[in-house]
Amino acid sequence: MAKVDAELRKAWRNNPSADFDLIIHTEGNLGERSKSLEDLGVEIKRRFRLTGGASVRCTGRTALKLARRSWITRIETDRPVSALGR
Repeated sequence: MAKVDAELRKAWRNNPSADFDLIIHTEGNLGERSKSLEDLGVEIKRRFRLTGGASVRCTGRTALKLARRSWITRIETDRPVSALGR
């Protein structure tokens, strides 16, 4: 089971139809997993080849399903990142 912050998991349960922007971290080849993600209704926005992750958008209901996949190790909220105080 994927590592997910308890508050994020609660948000998915409380808002199963809402869209969430997430970063997922995977084991194995993400390219091979992309088809599985798309079949679940996940929109892949960007792939991070060096870290084996992806920026995705999906519903809370779908996110709960993703969290049960053995090849997904961690899921977190995708949010803007700033460097050096910018």
